[in-house]
Amino acid sequence: MSSFLYQKDIKTVKNELLLNLLIKEEDEDFDALDEFISLQKLNDFEQIIELFEFVISPQEKIINGAIYTPKHIRDYIVDRSINAYNDNLETIQICDPACGCSGFLLSCAKFLKNSTNRAYKQIFEEQLYGLDIEEYSIDRSKILLSILAVTEGEDDESYDFNLHENNALDFNWNDVIQDFEGFDIIVGNPPYVCSRNMDQESLEMIQKWEVTRSGHPDLYIPFFQLGFENLKNNGILGYITVNTFIKSVNGRSLREYFSRNKVDLRIINFGGEQIFRNRSTYTCICFLTNRVGHVQYKKTSLSGLNDILDEMFIEYDYNTLHDHDGWNLVDSEEQLEYVNKIESVGRLFKDVYTTRNGIATLKNDVYKFFPIKEDDDYFFLKTKKDKVYKIEKGICRDIVNPNKVRSEEEIIANDEKIIFPYEQEEDEILILEEEVLCKLYPLAYRYLCDNKKVLAKRDKGKREYEKWYAYGRRQSLDINSYKLFFPHLSERPTFTISRDRNLLFYSGIAVISDSLRELRVLQRIMESDVFFDYIKNITKDYSSGYISMSKNYIKNFGICELTEDEKDTLLETTDPENFLRRLYGLNIRYEIAENKLARVAEPNDLNYG
Repeated sequence: MSSFLYQKDIKTVKNELLLNLLIKEEDEDFDALDEFISLQKLNDFEQIIELFEFVISPQEKIINGAIYTPKHIRDYIVDRSINAYNDNLETIQICDPACGCSGFLLSCAKFLKNSTNRAYKQIFEEQLYGLDIEEYSIDRSKILLSILAVTEGEDDESYDFNLHENNALDFNWNDVIQDFEGFDIIVGNPPYVCSRNMDQESLEMIQKWEVTRSGHPDLYIPFFQLGFENLKNNGILGYITVNTFIKSVNGRSLREYFSRNKVDLRIINFGGEQIFRNRSTYTCICFLTNRVGHVQYKKTSLSGLNDILDEMFIEYDYNTLHDHDGWNLVDSEEQLEYVNKIESVGRLFKDVYTTRNGIATLKNDVYKFFPIKEDDDYFFLKTKKDKVYKIEKGICRDIVNPNKVRSEEEIIANDEKIIFPYEQEEDEILILEEEVLCKLYPLAYRYLCDNKKVLAKRDKGKREYEKWYAYGRRQSLDINSYKLFFPHLSERPTFTISRDRNLLFYSGIAVISDSLRELRVLQRIMESDVFFDYIKNITKDYSSGYISMSKNYIKNFGICELTEDEKDTLLETTDPENFLRRLYGLNIRYEIAENKLARVAEPNDLNYG
């Protein structure tokens, strides 16, 4: 703070808050400040905000979800929200319910100052409200806003801020605002904290919100409800937040909430572009207006944000969206037409095929290994510390990572193993009793005992397993079927069949079946442009052009019903694309160009029903 003011040529202030913090020439640490100034140019508010965020410990960032929101994002949300509200700017009240060090409130203060020429003291005391769970965030907010006023020539001795330290999940604005009727504008960047990283207090408080009743809700989700319910009629909420609620299981209750209340919702989705430095989050901007309306959707890049016009949005009635399965929101009428066409054909994927995720040990580097050698009875396992263990072959199973195989030959050549402390009893997979494990496989048991402390740290040590050496989850232990493997994430997925019914897998996805023929038919369909153009439009985007292939995105793909002769043709034809387009009734070909589906006229000599 002192560096910033001195570099603005402000060496004394009347404001009591800043005066108490300002390092003066007679102070013993002034020389250190002088040296810092010579090394670090600090003359921009964004630098202060970033520094405030920087000094938050990594652990606190994980628990509280604090993150710096770039100025151009804040300004976009603030400008669009206030301009759309279209009311007396001298009386509107604006809130950030997770304000951090108040970057959003800074943008609001500047907007109101430029629009009304009111004194900052009036703006702070009458129009801006903030809430944060951390005391240091409130302290830094007061410093930041005070510096704003002082550097623009409004050096008052004090300001009365409406900034409160509390948990937004359990805070009532009626307790601090007399005759509270709601805010005109709510803006912010709700904390992104996944459920496994929440503190106990937040885990308990989150349960009271109706939007958190599905899956394992992340912390940002209830901020939609608490924000919307603190708006006046026709008030506007503008957030930048994670975009997973559009499709995710834990976003189901939120989608139902929006649909039930017919919320006027506008979504600007950044897809696979990562907006925040050093954070692997995928985001969107959401504007909610407290009135009955529809969902409006637009996908864009950050560079194209300011070029978006109202007529570019695609509008959806809530009764056309699937709250339970996830919303299919696409960027053009052509894309929407294509998705609806595909989903109307035959039977839905989820009703025809069984899809399984791989096993989950929660500590793969203990259980899984590539043998450095073997003999008739043992595999030899080498640890990262170069210690070698003999492991009985009888307790080991073959395992493969579908993300790393591209052909059946690669699956056959794979020699990865996993220690499998289970046994098959009729149709059930049971964990080996410890005395049985020790007696039948003493070397494997000794190795697991050497890793007992490591295994105990799974799930942060808070979960009790059926046995200490059991896998973290029981999923996919009992698969005795042929498998069609494909990766969770890829640019364009590959689909590989395994004829080994006992082969285990991890990190990918598999369609399982007792019929190799049916899997080969499905493989042909999923390798086609018909499928890829569909999944490209409804899936979740990731960086570097990767897309998600999770079963939540493929489940509504229409599987055309084929006769046995048509299956033979599909398996034998050298032109499966045209054959499948005819089966799907696509008399118009759709091509993806620059991530947009475009309609292309078919050649006249091709007959596509």
